[in-house]
Amino acid sequence: MRQGITHGYGVYREITSWRAETWTSVKPGSIYHALEKFESQEMIQAEASGDSVKRGPARTEYTLTEQGKTEFISLLEAALKSNDFQLLAAGIAFMEMLPRQHVIALLEERLDSLKEIDTFLKTLPTKSIPSDPSKHPELVGMWIGYFEYAMAATHKLKHSLKAGNYLFKNESI
Repeated sequence: MRQGITHGYGVYREITSWRAETWTSVKPGSIYHALEKFESQEMIQAEASGDSVKRGPARTEYTLTEQGKTEFISLLEAALKSNDFQLLAAGIAFMEMLPRQHVIALLEERLDSLKEIDTFLKTLPTKSIPSDPSKHPELVGMWIGYFEYAMAATHKLKHSLKAGNYLFKNESI
């Protein structure tokens, strides 16, 4: 988490503050199950809260382990190169946790992949009366349009980062 140590409800609050439900399938009831799973995989470490001010039972707080940090970085890098919109959205949400130049390089890799797909799509044969859905001119046109938009949006983001927008890891105000 961006805040370091937090409890289950804090995880939920942070996720909902990002409006993550618009780009993920995270459900409030699944947070604690996910935390237990991450703990069993040694991605996070649970500790009883040291907060003696509150009444009632101590909360369990979680922090990333070194293994969890490594996995997070790996997933973040993959997301920033991904052609899957939901994964890319998650990557953009956390991109500032990597060095700026590294994010730009990952976006370049994404652009290379998008260009390959776009080039391939433009070679697909189409027919006015298609016998196969892959030859339908409207479908092929939509695919090409989607990938052209994805390339334009990725270029725009890359230029924004090169212009100095956002505050990245190891940068100061």
